[in-house]
Amino acid sequence: MRALIVDDEPLVRSELVYALERVAPEVEIAEAGDAVEALAELARRPYDVVFLDISLPGLSGLEATKVIAALANPPHVVFVTADESRALDAFELAALDYLVKPVSEARLARSVERVRGLRGEAAVAPNENRAARVALEDGERTRLVKIAEIRYVQANGHLVTARVFEGDLRWKGSLADCAARLEPAGLIRCHRAYLVNPERVVEVEPFFGGSYLLRVDDKARSEVPVSRNFLPAVRKALGL
Repeated sequence: MRALIVDDEPLVRSELVYALERVAPEVEIAEAGDAVEALAELARRPYDVVFLDISLPGLSGLEATKVIAALANPPHVVFVTADESRALDAFELAALDYLVKPVSEARLARSVERVRGLRGEAAVAPNENRAARVALEDGERTRLVKIAEIRYVQANGHLVTARVFEGDLRWKGSLADCAARLEPAGLIRCHRAYLVNPERVVEVEPFFGGSYLLRVDDKARSEVPVSRNFLPAVRKALGL
């Protein structure tokens, strides 16, 4: 695996390089100090993943991601930033993950595992994944819920909720953490603020601009929007 770390602060880059070497010693690592340098490096040779800061001089990480997405064989993008508020913007650009500084080795390792899984190196057995459970808040109680029972996940600001049959339960963490946990288990991103379980989609309704509304099998037959950036993944997952 080949990784490119992009940050304008040399100390931050060196810390991330050190952490990445510890959790994935086999990864070949390169560095860039800004987005322009990073894009030049990506034009020279292919990379599997780019760990990209958002606040960069000149071209921002979000702007650079739009250029990266247009490459013939674009790498996965993992944002690494001190700004917790841009996660929805990042997911609208189909970022693989969103890490908030300072990044722990455990959280970085989860991102690396997602890249490995997408490259076919270390995918978890589907049956094992689908049987896994997550802790969700139900008022003052904590419920252990099978991932297969989750219909969709929605982010509303910093509040992240998971819809089960009877209603919403609160996710203990950010949307980025939620995606890192649930996407390997089969949920897919369909909108910058939503993940959906394709196994729980029972109806697909055409929507404005060639997109869809997905109806899931909860008690209310709730609708989940699909944004155009995620149409290909949704079509593939639902066989459309």
